[in-house]
Parts: sequence; structure tokens; C-alpha cells
Amino acid sequence: MSSGALARLAFWAKGMIAIQDGRMEWPGFSYTEAEWARMRVLAAPIGAGRYQLFTMVNAVIFIAIAALGVVCVFLPLATLLFPVPAETSALKFSALLAAYAFLIIGIGLPISMRLSSMLLASREMRAGLVAEAGDEALAAKVSWQINRITLIMCGLLVPGILLFIAHDVDAGPIITTLKWLAIVLMAVSVAVGALQQRKRSQ
Repeated sequence: MSSGALARLAFWAKGMIAIQDGRMEWPGFSYTEAEWARMRVLAAPIGAGRYQLFTMVNAVIFIAIAALGVVCVFLPLATLLFPVPAETSALKFSALLAAYAFLIIGIGLPISMRLSSMLLASREMRAGLVAEAGDEALAAKVSWQINRITLIMCGLLVPGILLFIAHDVDAGPIITTLKWLAIVLMAVSVAVGALQQRKRSQ
């Protein structure tokens, strides 16, 4: 396993360990006791500050990839497939949107993680990471988990949009509520994780 791939796995492990230490679970991402133990070893060389920087850099790169995808892939395809927007069916447009989302997350996220780890994996960190038997299988499992969740999300996107259209649902208030709920839950999650980490360090 290359040092770059091992570094990406280590950054992923750092995030998953933080979730586990916060007594939380991420549905769709389960691991055996041996895999958790290995991820703790991989995450050990990564400090909290470097991991936070990794998440921010990864987010910026991923957003840039998504924006590029809209301009270079989604809009050209939509223009080609649906030259008359007023005559575009909801099913066809939803299918194109779901396919684009799957493409961007399935390909864009691994690319952003690869670039972020290349930028932030220091020489000292790489030196502290030693590949072991089973690391490639663990990395493949993580990749499959990401693709599986992405496929489920994009699969639910199509019927979700169609239901909103069929029942003439005003999505504005619903989306606004869900956004604020997500922000509050994320803030609570971060606060609880930070508090528990502080207690463990004392």
C-alpha cells in the first residue's frame, strides 16, 4: 500500500475515531474490533489541529470540484438533453441530477481527499505510518461504504423530488428547517466531542 493511500486512510480513521470517542455512530460505517484498533493506530500520528485543517481543505477542494462539475458536466448535459426546459419531465431531470450527484461524490470526494492528504500529510506523519496486512482491505471497505451511502442518497433523491412535485409541496420552509436542524445537531455533536476529549486529556 502506497504512503499516500495509507495517509488518506489515516485521515479517515482520525475522523471515525473522533465519532466513536464521542459515543456516536455513523449509520452505514461499521467496523470490527480489530479494524477499530487498527484505525486508532493509524490516527495516532495526526494531531487535532492538522485533522481540522484537513477537513477544511478537503471541503474547499470538494466544493471547487462540484462547482466545476456543474459548469463542465451538468449544465452542458442538461442543455443537450433538455433543449426546451419547459418540456422537461420531472423524472428525467431528477435522474440527471441524481446521476450528477453520484458522479461528483463518488469521484470528487476521493479526489479531494487525495489532494488534501497530499498537501497535509507531513514527512513526520508519513514516517509514523507503517502499512500492515489488512490495510488495503480496510481502505477498500471504506471506499465501498462511501459509494454505498452515496448510491442510497442519490437513489432516494429521485423519488423524493417526484413526491414533492406530485403533491405540490412548498419545499422552502422544509429545507430551511432541515438546514437549521442540521446546523444545530452539528454544533451539539462538535461540542459534546470536544468536551469528552477534554475530559479524557485531563
